[in-house]
Amino acid sequence: MASTYRLMMAGVLALIAFGLGMALYGYQQAIYPVDSANGFLARAESAQTPEALADFVKAAQRVLPESGNPVWSFPTARTDFGLIQRNLDDIVARANSISSLEPYSTEYNTGMYDMHASIEDIEKHLVDATPYLYVSFTNIMLSAVWIAIVLALFAIMRRGRAKFRQEYENQ
Repeated sequence: MASTYRLMMAGVLALIAFGLGMALYGYQQAIYPVDSANGFLARAESAQTPEALADFVKAAQRVLPESGNPVWSFPTARTDFGLIQRNLDDIVARANSISSLEPYSTEYNTGMYDMHASIEDIEKHLVDATPYLYVSFTNIMLSAVWIAIVLALFAIMRRGRAKFRQEYENQ
């Protein structure tokens, strides 16, 4: 009976390790790209030249999803990745257009201020979308299956313990 108990405990530990691995993989696939893009946009927001700003925005565009909306319950335009990508394209175009201006001119400073404000808004939109990336349909289904397996293992362990007690009392 002790070997069965050890086997069940090893199964529980393996299931917990699998769940932890699944959570880390989910974070790497869904959350980390958006978090990384937010980091690039924070650097773009503090960039002092249009060229540097455009480089950071392009880096953010590479790691963000091309389209889709993580808010599947009540999607909004604020969290639509396709619209965010288009806004980032517009920022790059504006950065390219003001890069030929005199650096200390009013037009140059107004353009940089406008791009920094736009990037700050996009950062807020990405922060709003991040919690919904955790609640994807796939994550919900995998979590439900994982919880069902854990509950089934505990029920089997309880039955095994009851059977062990019954055998012990009969001796």
